Amino acid sequence: MEEQNQILEIPGLFSNKIRRRIIFETEGITIEKPFSFDSSTFIPAENIAAIRLGVKWIRGLWWVVGRQYIIELKLNSGGITRLNLNSYYNLRVQTYEEAWTDTISHLYTFYFSEQLNMYLELLYMRQPFEILGVTFHEEGISWGKNGIVPWRQIALSNYRAYFVVHHKQNVRLNKSFNFLNDWNAYILQAIMKYVIEEHKKLLSR
Repeated sequence: MEEQNQILEIPGLFSNKIRRRIIFETEGITIEKPFSFDSSTFIPAENIAAIRLGVKWIRGLWWVVGRQYIIELKLNSGGITRLNLNSYYNLRVQTYEEAWTDTISHLYTFYFSEQLNMYLELLYMRQPFEILGVTFHEEGISWGKNGIVPWRQIALSNYRAYFVVHHKQNVRLNKSFNFLNDWNAYILQAIMKYVIEEHKKLLSR
């Protein structure tokens, strides 16, 4: 079923005037900045390749003065589009955090869920594939010079800024991924969560 369009309006830091409007459509994303010379940008859905996201502290000379909510999209054309929001001295902090969370949700629903489905289809077809140095096999995953870790022995430790995939019994056998530094770590985590849960269901039958 085709998704309905979603429009996200983000106010400025010091006024209620809309400073950015993001329109999510099946065909792509439109980013409008009403008070900018370059007032509108359209990114076709097929040009969206990868995502990075996270929250960073903005530090002044002596102390933290704000937060930066970061979303970066890597494009197939080679460029990077940034949808960052900066909150200073807690101004708009709740509004911007909600906008950041909603943007990630819409990006996943409209554009990256298809990518996830493609990878899952490869698994169902028993076709190996690789993401961020992790190779997916029918029976488990492998990375580096390690052998294949069976699905029943794989565990995830999930945190706000990163996650770790590791062997259940041998936690030294692990690999971590940072959402802000590693392209598509968010997608990799979603795939692993889904497959691990599916294997748990199979084992419980």
